[in-house]
Amino acid sequence: MKIVIYDGHRVFADALASLLHGAGHEVVGCVPGLEEAAVISARKQAHACVVDLRPPCTGRRPGIEQAVRAAPGTAFIALSASADAATLRHAAGAGARGLALKGDDFGEFLRVVTGAVSSHGRGPGPEPGPPDIPPVLSRSARAALRAGHGAAAGPSQFLTEREWEALGRLVRGESTASMARAMGVRVSTARTHIDAVLSKLGAHSRLEAVAYAVREGLVDTGGWQREQRAVGI
Repeated sequence: MKIVIYDGHRVFADALASLLHGAGHEVVGCVPGLEEAAVISARKQAHACVVDLRPPCTGRRPGIEQAVRAAPGTAFIALSASADAATLRHAAGAGARGLALKGDDFGEFLRVVTGAVSSHGRGPGPEPGPPDIPPVLSRSARAALRAGHGAAAGPSQFLTEREWEALGRLVRGESTASMARAMGVRVSTARTHIDAVLSKLGAHSRLEAVAYAVREGLVDTGGWQREQRAVGI
């Protein structure tokens, strides 16, 4: 992937760029200004732009909305130094495709970036992905949202109807092939739904996703009914 980094902490930005290079990705820009990052993202057709939510020079939230409009083909990933729910909600509402904290390990951060780019659509291009796709969250970002807004940041906010159905069928123990038949889709499409569920729940396996769903009461063992709690970032 081609990635742009906007972060007011130069040492952190350089360290992140080094890790991304080591993981096989190309950092096409590492700048202290969001406007400049958006320009580079559009010019270089970057897959992702990592945005520092609280640059030290101002302490104000960056104008992610303008950056998203300036580089619609790029998935913006908001990276926060603090687990502040209001700041994370603001970033999601502004169009960030992924939310993570600077305290996340690199593997978790990279999962968010990859998931955000995937959910954004084809990657670089003139048009963004569908606007109603929810952001991909790191585990710590999800925990911060839940702690800051009760149960409002639960996974029920982020799954599509088909993904809810796939989760319910996973809970019922259906195989990928039987799930595809029941849903009337190809096996590859069923796998895509399952992968999306795992990504959005932050689960590493189907078993972990099922355990989470049952523990949180998201579905019952007989179906895939959505939880009725109030939700919203």
